[in-house]
Amino acid sequence: MSKVTIIVPIYNVEEYVAKCLDSLLRQTYSDYVIYAVNDGSTKNEQPIIDRYAAAYPEKVVAIRKENGGYGSVLEMAIARLDSEYFLVCDPDDYLADDALEILVGLADANQADLVIGAKNFIYSDSDEQKYDPAYNTKFTALRPGQGYVKGTPEFENLLFVDPSPHAKLYRRSLAANIQFPHKIGYTDNLLFYISLLNAEKVVYTDKALAYYLIDRAGNTMTDLKPQVIDAHAQVFSTILDQAERCSAVPALFYYRIFEAYKFSFYQLRRIKGTPAEKLEHAEVLYRLVEKLMPHRAAILEGMARFGYTGSRERMKDKLVLTAGISHPVYRRWVKSFVKE
Repeated sequence: MSKVTIIVPIYNVEEYVAKCLDSLLRQTYSDYVIYAVNDGSTKNEQPIIDRYAAAYPEKVVAIRKENGGYGSVLEMAIARLDSEYFLVCDPDDYLADDALEILVGLADANQADLVIGAKNFIYSDSDEQKYDPAYNTKFTALRPGQGYVKGTPEFENLLFVDPSPHAKLYRRSLAANIQFPHKIGYTDNLLFYISLLNAEKVVYTDKALAYYLIDRAGNTMTDLKPQVIDAHAQVFSTILDQAERCSAVPALFYYRIFEAYKFSFYQLRRIKGTPAEKLEHAEVLYRLVEKLMPHRAAILEGMARFGYTGSRERMKDKLVLTAGISHPVYRRWVKSFVKE
């Protein structure tokens, strides 16, 4: 049994897989295994996966399954883990050679359930790298090496961490009971937020340990299909549902989920489609608003502390969260927004 499992969800990324696996095999830390999971890809990744599994039988486990989406890969892989920790590495990204050594070292030294590292953005058409601390520096400053303990005011700062899977080491037990939706994107958000709410102690490092390709066509950062709105709404609704099973949920959590809704709302203008089609997807998004309304007080508290929108928009947000008048206000807001 290895101490760490690296889960690599693979779907239609043939040109990137070898570089990713090479980076994982160069790790200076040795007590790990790689789950290379082919999620029913229509491209030619399987021979590449098989080649690595044959060349490194003690390190690479080749897994092939029917297509079910990112969440189905996480669900299947986490269910079969026997390691203490796991890490997710997307196949178009890669890790620094000492990523596992640093992450596991911090976990052991601090008895941490979750270790979060910084990352570098990389681009498909250049050699440029851009450092990203992996959290929103407008609203907080995380201290490298500090143990953030659940239930303390400082723990709330972790809610400003980017939920993407890059350079995050999870204790297996954090995610053991997460139920992942299939066939949609953004399920890495579900993994992070529920694991964070389950964690007792978290450590951050400002060292860039992952390299994140942010402009690949078809990923959730560049895909502007209308279904992206629906997926975002479903995943964050699921996060709210599963958060109910967690103890000591910070009030700021609900504000952060509201901000995720606002992000999706602004995508309505960017997605393809007629105003009528955008209104249809806006109604799917409104279901998330309905789930947030019981947490109105916590969200308004977050707005007061961190809100940076104008007074007019802040008033709209307050009205949208008000029972009885919410939906008419929301509909008028959406109609004016998508026609601008």
